[in-house]
Amino acid sequence: PDYDTDYEDATCLPGTMDGRPSFSSMAACCIGSYPDQTSGACFAGMANAPSAAPSALSDIKYYPDYDTDYEDATCLPGTMDGRPSFSSMAACCIGSYPDQTSGACFAGMANAPSAAPSS
Repeated sequence: PDYDTDYEDATCLPGTMDGRPSFSSMAACCIGSYPDQTSGACFAGMANAPSAAPSALSDIKYYPDYDTDYEDATCLPGTMDGRPSFSSMAACCIGSYPDQTSGACFAGMANAPSAAPSS
């Protein structure tokens, strides 16, 4: 979290900083650090910002971006009619792009693994 910025304008910063909590994703950081933020600035700062701030991590879903070439595709936050939805970006990447050799889907994660997990 960016405690140096006014609460209503603050976003989450990549990496870790001594004395500040760290989170597994930007969405988790926004929910955990700015639960009463009415401006939506934290979520608006996400690469693929949701249209409305979720109230809990369990509300965040991801869907595959079938409009992008398979090797370049990632998963996007939210849901889309006719596409599967997943409870995490990792689950979406594994379920939607199991043969992706580029690693683009996992590279698109806020805290990307160094190698794509196999399950």
